[in-house]
Amino acid sequence: MIFLSSLQNLASLTILCVIGYVIAWKGWVSRETEMFIPKLITVVAIPPFLMGNVAKYFQRGDLLQLLLSSTVPFFSIFVSFVLFLGLAWLLRVDKRHTRLFAVASSTSNVILIGIPVSTALFGQSAIPHVLLYFLGNSVFFWTIGNYCIACEGANPSQRITVKETLRRIFSPPLCGLLAGMIIVLFHIPLPSAIADTCQYLGHLATPLAMIYVGIVVKSMNWSKEHFNKDIVFALILRLIACPLVMIAFFAFVPLPSLQKHVYIIMAGLPTMTNIALLSAYYRADKEFGSAFTALSAIIAMFTIPVWMALNAHFFH
Repeated sequence: MIFLSSLQNLASLTILCVIGYVIAWKGWVSRETEMFIPKLITVVAIPPFLMGNVAKYFQRGDLLQLLLSSTVPFFSIFVSFVLFLGLAWLLRVDKRHTRLFAVASSTSNVILIGIPVSTALFGQSAIPHVLLYFLGNSVFFWTIGNYCIACEGANPSQRITVKETLRRIFSPPLCGLLAGMIIVLFHIPLPSAIADTCQYLGHLATPLAMIYVGIVVKSMNWSKEHFNKDIVFALILRLIACPLVMIAFFAFVPLPSLQKHVYIIMAGLPTMTNIALLSAYYRADKEFGSAFTALSAIIAMFTIPVWMALNAHFFH
């Protein structure tokens, strides 16, 4: 029953993906539009949505707990990365993308996919826990993850500087999160018109994100970026092993039931779209990065309901 309920909750998201695919198939999406949609989501829609939700769901006394709780996903991701790096060596993963393999397998697409999926499955009450996972995921990716992908690149002159790394860590979504913390910390009243606008902009994120996934799937060159063994291993680690690592953390860190549910789903999301972008930017194995990004988005639509059913059975 839980499995079927989860499938039903995800059905509308899947339909939106199909709509995106059809739009791209019809030729209605230019390259400029394909680049504009994720920018619209990450720069315009998500930051005010995060700011408004932090101001809505957290009190001043919660901020320290907010920061401490974000260490759970950070260390879960870090442990996953170390384990997967070792497995890449044991499984004889292609040396051209060994570190990219480990980073892509351990990080989640919390913004584009995580927020729509979590609200569809758990409602608005899941948002605070999504924010905590996003904070840990973002810090890991733009520090350790960014460095590892850069080291695998073909052009040493394209290394991102410390200043640029900091700029990427403090991305628009994270700045929206921090702005919400400032509002809470200093008891700044948020006018209802601003709060409503934040919610309206946030509501844009879900349909646009799913449509964008469909567009990306259609734009994939499947004849070139084939389904090889390294991608199969990476998919297993991303969609199955990562949630298991998170579950293992629960034995050491007691968390509320809803927070456990959300963290497990966040750990089992598709990989970050920035995997494809950075692998191309650094001239690393961009074919692997692009193929894995799209395939993880497709297959996650089938694995997420399974994790929802297991969630309901083991974590009440």
